Formats: sequence, C-alpha cells, structure tokens
Amino acid sequence: MSVELKNWLRRAPWRIRRGLGNVAYRLRLVRTPGAAGIKGSWTILFFIAIGLATFFLAGGIYDLLEKPISLYPTGSQQWTFIYPGGIGNQTLNESVLSAVLYLLGLSGFYMLYRSTSFAYRPRNAYILLIVGILTTAIVLYYSAQLIALKGG
Repeated sequence: MSVELKNWLRRAPWRIRRGLGNVAYRLRLVRTPGAAGIKGSWTILFFIAIGLATFFLAGGIYDLLEKPISLYPTGSQQWTFIYPGGIGNQTLNESVLSAVLYLLGLSGFYMLYRSTSFAYRPRNAYILLIVGILTTAIVLYYSAQLIALKGG
C-alpha cells in the first residue's frame, strides 16, 4: 500500500474507514432489531408452557388418540363421568376435571408464593397464605377422591 493511500485512509470519514476495514459491515444487507426481529413475551410463553403441561398431565394425548366417551353407563338410566375399574381408562369429562384441578392447584401454589412478597403488608400476606393453603388442600382432597372413585 502506498504512503499516500495510508494518509488518505487516516483522514477519510469514519463510515468509509469502517466500510473498507470491516467485511461484516460491508456485507450486511438488512438491519434487524434482534436475532430474528421478533421478541417474545415471557408471560405468553409461560402461559403456553403451563397450558401444554396441563394438557399432557390431564391426558390430552389419550383423549386425542382414543376418543373416549363423555359419560359412562353404570346401570339402568344412570350415567357417571368416572370410568370405574382402574386408572388405565378415562372419560373425556374426567380428563377435563383433572385439568381444572391441576390449574386450581397451580393457582393455589402461586398464591402461596405471592404471599411471601407482602412482607410490609401482613394482612395481604395472611389472606393470600390462607386462601392458597385452602385452595391447595381442596385440590388435593378432590384429586384423591377422584382416584379413589376410580378404584385405583
């Protein structure tokens, strides 16, 4: 490189120096405001993850593949939504009930978690703590009753 070219590059504007010196800067085509140009919301992702976990735990895959009945006939003109005789089968209403119980249990645990953040407001902390414990206890009781009614 000649001395004159070196002197000109030293006096050139910064955009020209950067364009000539940095290959990645020269070859870029589009400026994006992130890796893919899309920024996801953590709240939406959290609720999607909770929904998928509840769907899987409640037996959503079983419901899609087996297409179970909604009500089970038990005798003369009597129907129940609980499939008796084991935990290997379930009705559609039973899986919906278990999904609701899972979501209520999760909300009870969330209330227990949130009650710890009210250190300077003890009344709110106690109310959330009591409601969270009651919700979790009710969900545990009804979940145990559901399994007991199935005979498992």
